[in-house]
Amino acid sequence: MWNGSINEAILIETIVSEIEKLRHQECTTLDFKESLLEIQKRFPNLSKDEVISVLNIAIGMYNYKNNERIDLVVTAPKGFNFKARKTSTVVYDLISKAQKNITITGYSISEYVSDLIELIVEKSRKGIYVNIYLNDFDRKIEQLEKVLIYRNKYINIYDYNNNSNDKMAALHAKVITTDGKYVFISSSNLSYHGIEGNIEMGVLIKSTKKASELENLFKQLRYQKIFLKV
Repeated sequence: MWNGSINEAILIETIVSEIEKLRHQECTTLDFKESLLEIQKRFPNLSKDEVISVLNIAIGMYNYKNNERIDLVVTAPKGFNFKARKTSTVVYDLISKAQKNITITGYSISEYVSDLIELIVEKSRKGIYVNIYLNDFDRKIEQLEKVLIYRNKYINIYDYNNNSNDKMAALHAKVITTDGKYVFISSSNLSYHGIEGNIEMGVLIKSTKKASELENLFKQLRYQKIFLKV
């Protein structure tokens, strides 16, 4: 007896197997011979072009699932066991491994992250573009002293321009994005308690789409003069 679910499982297994076998090679959809045969067998009324379109959709869905990832990131008291990545590890990994660009926001910054600030400066001196968005820049000059001393064409600092009637409004977002690929959104400030002492939670997203959306959001905020370059 024909069983649709079994046929679909065979088709899926065939496509996935060929994707993983060919993913590191330069190839076209015509190289997916077994997958094309399975699709033709499963959908005999499709034309050759339609079969290739179905295969392209399947490859696209596979790549989307495997290229996008979300990890839970947590700050918690020492000795607390949890199945999540540590805020301190994620923050330093993102900055240290950045190869092209870094975007980082700072609501609260303390001397505790002075090593991180030095790392950001060092990255900029290697030609990596850095955009820093701050709330109340004047109160963070001391913590950003090295950034100001070694500031070069690769570092841009922007301050939140609160020209609304609500004087309590602020840049409160805690975000890091790097290389157009990774986005870290968290409740953690760049301080001891944010990175080590408090209970804080966030997510690390691997997604070129979300990274692009975030960068475009900051561009819009600059264009609308919500952030002004220092």
